[in-house]
Amino acid sequence: MSERTDALIDELARGLRPVRRLPGLGRVALGIAGLAAALAGAQLVVASFTRSPWPKPSFAAADAATIAAHALLATGALAVALGACVPGRERLARAGGLAVALAFGAVVWIGCVRFAAWPGVAALAPGWSRATLACALGSIVPAVLPVFLFARFGARAAPHRVSLALFFGAVAPLGLLTLPGIFGCTYPDELHHVVGHLLTPALGALGLLLVALPVFASARASQRP
Repeated sequence: MSERTDALIDELARGLRPVRRLPGLGRVALGIAGLAAALAGAQLVVASFTRSPWPKPSFAAADAATIAAHALLATGALAVALGACVPGRERLARAGGLAVALAFGAVVWIGCVRFAAWPGVAALAPGWSRATLACALGSIVPAVLPVFLFARFGARAAPHRVSLALFFGAVAPLGLLTLPGIFGCTYPDELHHVVGHLLTPALGALGLLLVALPVFASARASQRP
C-alpha cells in the first residue's frame, strides 16, 4: 500500500514547479511608473536641447489642465491594472476607477474647450495628419517597454479580466509619456492637440494591446508544466 501511495504521489508531482512569490504591488507600481517617468524625462531632456524656447511660448491653461488630467489618469489606471491582476485587491481597483472617471471627465471637458476654439476642417494646416501621427507615436513607441513588463507581471498574477488589466496597464505609462509632447508641441491646430495628445492614452492603449496580449499569452504558456 505504501509503495502504491508513493508511486501515486510521484505521478501527481511530476512536472510541478515551485511557486514563485509575486513581487509587492508597490514595487511593481514604482517600477512601471518609474520607468515611464524616466523615459518621459529623457524625452524632455532631449527636447530641451533641440527646441528653443522650452517649454513652448504658447503653453496655455488647456495644456496645464491636460497635464493634470493625464497625471491623474496614469495614477488611476495603474491602480486599476494592479487591482485587476491580484485577487483580493478590488478596493484598489475601485479607487483607481474613481480616479480614472475623474480624469475622463476632465479630458472630455478639455476636449470640448479645444473643439469650441477649433475653426473647422478648412483651417487645417498642411501636413496635419503626419504631424498628429508623429506626436502620437512619440508617446506610444516608448510605452512599449513598460507595457511589455506589465504584461509579464500580469502573466504571473491571476487577472480575472485580462484585457481590462492589460488595457489600463498600457494607459498608465501613456499618461506620463504624453507629457513631453504637451509641453513642447507648437503645432497650430486644436484638433491636433485633441487627437495627437489629449486622446493618445486611450487610443494608444488600444494599439498596445496588440503587443501586450501576445506577451501575456507567451509568458503564461511558458509557466505551464
